[in-house]
Amino acid sequence: MFSLSKLLFLALVIGAVWFGWRWFNRVGAVGRERLREREQRAGGGPFGAGAGANPRAPRSTNGDSMTEDMEKCPECGAYVAPRSAVSCGRPGCPYGR
Repeated sequence: MFSLSKLLFLALVIGAVWFGWRWFNRVGAVGRERLREREQRAGGGPFGAGAGANPRAPRSTNGDSMTEDMEKCPECGAYVAPRSAVSCGRPGCPYGR
């Protein structure tokens, strides 16, 4: 029923799973720590401007905000970014360039 070879094999499998799980958790912890350091170096400390932000999102390098307020077009009612808006095709559109 139980032999020494089966018990040794079972201990080996349990040990491999245990060490594999420890290695997997350690790799994840190191990756999270590197990501946290990278975010802090980019100026988004734990409670700074970049807290909770997407780390892959483009960041401003000159201090200007990368967002732009939308304005409602008085002619068609669509919300557009004023600096990059194009004409809606109506004759009274203020964004006709």
